Amino acid sequence: MFIITAKLSKRKLALGAAALAAILLAAGAAAGLADDIAALSAQSGVHAAGSAEETDTGETVSTMALTDSERIAYLEACGWEVDANSCVIREVIIPSDFDETYQSYADLQARQGFELEKYKGKRVKQITYNVTNYPDGEEVVAELLVYRGNIIAGDIYSMKTDGGFTRGLMDHPEQAADEQAESTNNTGESDTAQQEK
Repeated sequence: MFIITAKLSKRKLALGAAALAAILLAAGAAAGLADDIAALSAQSGVHAAGSAEETDTGETVSTMALTDSERIAYLEACGWEVDANSCVIREVIIPSDFDETYQSYADLQARQGFELEKYKGKRVKQITYNVTNYPDGEEVVAELLVYRGNIIAGDIYSMKTDGGFTRGLMDHPEQAADEQAESTNNTGESDTAQQEK
């Protein structure tokens, strides 16, 4: 067995500690940079899985959300105008196990093409904006969940404590009213046909 001893001055020890800290910081920055490069390459057209979504009009919009303008552009593509100054960003953790309420939320996201279950246990950014073009001036908030620069979920919800709602980003009240009217018309036509028989 060999024993090596070294006599280090406080200055050499401090320089060694500083060099080690610099190496660790560089490694951490490189890891963060790799995520940013992946996000930017997805934005420039080399889309990673889940980095684009098709709207009801068949138009493909980017789900990149690195900047405020990208998030606002996404919401505008969904038909919502928002107040940029109302932006609130906070970190949340998606539960590892979904209770009934969160499973219902995950199902809403699945109908929009988002796979929220892939992000169980992940820390994500929850970003909200006040919607300015909701019919009847109702106070409504648009919410996006963002993971590594990509939108992984989104919804709009009412601030009302009584009669509030949570809807998908593409679920507009005018469409719901039109669909309900069409359904009523179809039911009315079938009732008339039944009476004629």
